[in-house]
Amino acid sequence: MITVEQIKQLSTAEKLQVMETLWQELTANPGSALASPDWHQQALQETELAVREGDEVTHDWELAKQSLRDKFR
Repeated sequence: MITVEQIKQLSTAEKLQVMETLWQELTANPGSALASPDWHQQALQETELAVREGDEVTHDWELAKQSLRDKFR
């Protein structure tokens, strides 16, 4: 098990990689869905409305991840 102290010693790029790896692991098995908090559905609906009304800009997720990786390398 990795400790908080070990995490603190990681670079920002390494921390982002750990987060991405954790997320991939958590979402790898669709049968064990994570429960969303109650506020999440409302937040999603508000964002969806903002996108439909042109008040929210969307970005390609792969390009956004690459941009963040490049920024923190």
